[in-house]
Parts: sequence; structure tokens; C-alpha cells
Amino acid sequence: MENDTTEQIKQELHRTIDRMRHDLDRVEILTAALSVFARPIPEYEPTFLHIRHATRGVHKLGTSD
Repeated sequence: MENDTTEQIKQELHRTIDRMRHDLDRVEILTAALSVFARPIPEYEPTFLHIRHATRGVHKLGTSD
């Protein structure tokens, strides 16, 4: 009887430690995500040097020009 109780306590401790590991992993992931999202967005200005400018005019759809 005492042996069964000891085994039950060991199993419960193992389950509890496994849950704690899972929770700690989740806290670590959420902390990393929070630190990334807390940083300001870097300045960005696109310089479209590789794209030629359009030289054609604008045409209205449905006209017969």
C-alpha cells in the first residue's frame, strides 16, 4: 500500500514538472515575441531605381480613341 502511494506521488510530480516545462517554454516564446514587437519599426524609404517610369498617357476605358 505504501509503495503504491509513493508511486502515485512520483507520477504526479513527473506530470507537474512536465506541465511546468511546457509553461516555461511558452513563457519564453511569448517573451521573445513581445521583445520583437516592442521595438520601433525602422525607417524605410523605397528608391525605385530599377523600375522605368511610365511614359504613356492615361486612357479612359470605354472610349473609342
